[in-house]
Amino acid sequence: MDKIKSGNYRVVSGITPSGSSMHIGNYFGMAKPAIELQENSGGAFLFIADLHALTTVHNSEELKGNITNVVLDYLALGLDPDKATFFRQSDVPEHSLLTVVLGNYISYGHMKRMHAFKDKLQKGTNQDSINMGLFNYPILMAADILLYKPDGVPVGEDQRQHVEITRDMAESFNKAYGKEIFPLPEAVISKETGKIVGTDGKRKMSKSLGNIIGIFEDESLIKKQIMSSYTDPNRKKSTDPGKVEGNPVFQYHDLINDDKSEVEDLKKRYREGKVGDVEVKDRLFTAHMRLFDPARKRRKELENNLDLVREILEKGAEKAGEISKKTMTEVYETLGIRNQLNV
Repeated sequence: MDKIKSGNYRVVSGITPSGSSMHIGNYFGMAKPAIELQENSGGAFLFIADLHALTTVHNSEELKGNITNVVLDYLALGLDPDKATFFRQSDVPEHSLLTVVLGNYISYGHMKRMHAFKDKLQKGTNQDSINMGLFNYPILMAADILLYKPDGVPVGEDQRQHVEITRDMAESFNKAYGKEIFPLPEAVISKETGKIVGTDGKRKMSKSLGNIIGIFEDESLIKKQIMSSYTDPNRKKSTDPGKVEGNPVFQYHDLINDDKSEVEDLKKRYREGKVGDVEVKDRLFTAHMRLFDPARKRRKELENNLDLVREILEKGAEKAGEISKKTMTEVYETLGIRNQLNV
């Protein structure tokens, strides 16, 4: 991530609208790092990967809601369309056009080795039931990236392979035509935010597992989620010394609570058996409201002004389209598809 902050460094990042609401695991693991990219002077292209969502979401009303929610969430949480190019993938047809081209520069065997496909097989999914959208996911992702010729692609460690196969496709294309049409982007892995554990204290925070702490839900629901969070199972009463390390509630405090002196005091007293779980969780709820209150208010404003949201996305798609069209013209000329018969 230091490279991104160092100067003229272009980055591309996609956000898949596969869920209906954002929780703190999404925010700190994905949204916050993505939004911070906009401060990069080389340009940040942040897009809603709605075509990618089709691999798992086959309900039109659900997808409509997911797309709207993720757009509102990111804008409310600080994405600035004056600093970053923010758009919907499906509004820029060159993403699909380049996907068709790149599929000819990667082998079937290589695609079978991709994690998303292999994970499905390892979980017992019948190979014949896996849709081609999932199988071809890495090719569309490569198109998402290469259209904008970025220097880097900020991803989690689990997505490193997707950037590597993108480089393979770019290299194969360049070699076939003897010139560098596509620079080889690098995976930029953030080591600052690892897997955020859910409120059950066992698994990664996930809505499907019911172990989340929301951001934009009613205050009463968020408080309930916080108060039900797993703590130290060996602590029977508030006067027992408690364990801070690995305790999800203190992990959340480290992420959410901007009053670091309060956090350190709570940790000290918890270890000494001088503070109860209820107080620690109450302080966490207060910190949560303090951190996210501006975003919660901003989101309500945006919900009541969808014309502004549409305008933001249209302008973003227009700017992304200018670059992607230029890339596709270059690609088609290189291939020979664009020739003397074109105007």
